Amino acid sequence: MPAEDTAAPVVWCDFGGVLTPPMSDAVDAIVAASGVPWAVLEAAAETVAAQEGLRGFAPLELGRLSQAEWGRRLTAALPAGIRSRVDLGDWGTHWYHGRELNRPIVEELRRLRGRGLRIGLLTNSVAEWERHRDRLLAGVDVFAHVVRSHELGIAKPDRRIYEHADRILVTAGERLLIDDSAGNCRAARAHGWSAVLHRGNAATIGELRRRLG
Repeated sequence: MPAEDTAAPVVWCDFGGVLTPPMSDAVDAIVAASGVPWAVLEAAAETVAAQEGLRGFAPLELGRLSQAEWGRRLTAALPAGIRSRVDLGDWGTHWYHGRELNRPIVEELRRLRGRGLRIGLLTNSVAEWERHRDRLLAGVDVFAHVVRSHELGIAKPDRRIYEHADRILVTAGERLLIDDSAGNCRAARAHGWSAVLHRGNAATIGELRRRLG
């Protein structure tokens, strides 16, 4: 592999929905396991987040609540008469059930790494989910650094996580984010990065090759 070039572009890649199948697959898995419609789970999650002055999954992604405590509160926030078939405090087990690594994107990152580009993993993550991610990433050696939101207490699209990433992998060249969230991509662009909104392997790989060669 060529020596790392600090003038060369740096690529930061998201995890869920980019290195895995679409997030809709994970939604389907948790709905099938729990027997609770996604709209109901999502509303309960918003109730829990609001208790912390946050939105969505932020209590988990920022490390504010353990998965067990979050699951306990989520269960309590379900409407009367609705009960999950599984322990929602073990959400990650069901969220990652049947998910596989997106090998074509990993191989494209490996190709870019072989050309001397540094590749980072920039992910909104949950501490208790790391074992599932470690299983999927076993043997993958393309990442020069991993930035996890729950370790920092900062999550995309907060500009501070992009600033942190800049300090980790310094470059005078282009900084590019691959992410399946349009909001995260907009925030990256506002910070001066470029971004590829992942909607499918062929389109993403084609765009990376167009931009980076």
